[in-house]
Order: sequence, then C-alpha cells, then structure tokens
Amino acid sequence: MAVRGPKHTRTDERRQQRTPTGLNFFLNKRVTIVTMDSKRIEGILYFISTYDFMIALLDKEGTRTGTYMTIFKHAVKHVRCEDPN
Repeated sequence: MAVRGPKHTRTDERRQQRTPTGLNFFLNKRVTIVTMDSKRIEGILYFISTYDFMIALLDKEGTRTGTYMTIFKHAVKHVRCEDPN
C-alpha cells in the first residue's frame, strides 16, 4: 500500500488566505448576542465551533471579567458586532 501525503494541502492554503465570513468575521471583536428568548449578552467572540461558540463576558464598563460563556447556535436569534473594524 502506497503512503500518501497530507490531503487537501492547497485547499487549506487557499482557506487561510481568504477573507473570513459569517461569525468568523466577528472573531475577537465585541459582539451583542440576542437569544431566542430575547435575552441580550455582550462579550468578545472568543471561539467558534460547529454547534456552539464561546464569548468572553464584559462588565458594565466594557472590561473583561475573566468569565467565558458557551452559547449553542440554535439558541441565538441574531449576533450584532459592536466593533466593525
């Protein structure tokens, strides 16, 4: 059986070069998340996976509290970016 190299190497290179879209565009930026029950959560988008994402929570002054919250994507109504740049 022949040994093969890593698969899709060129695809991975192209993926790293393109502009992020969707939630990936908001990564490491301040966001406001509104859940399906209309609760508002503010934080910095920290990590995104297939079914959920994690935010670093902020206090009323806008500084990080050191607490992280995992939110399942099916529980989100919409995400608004507070810091577009």
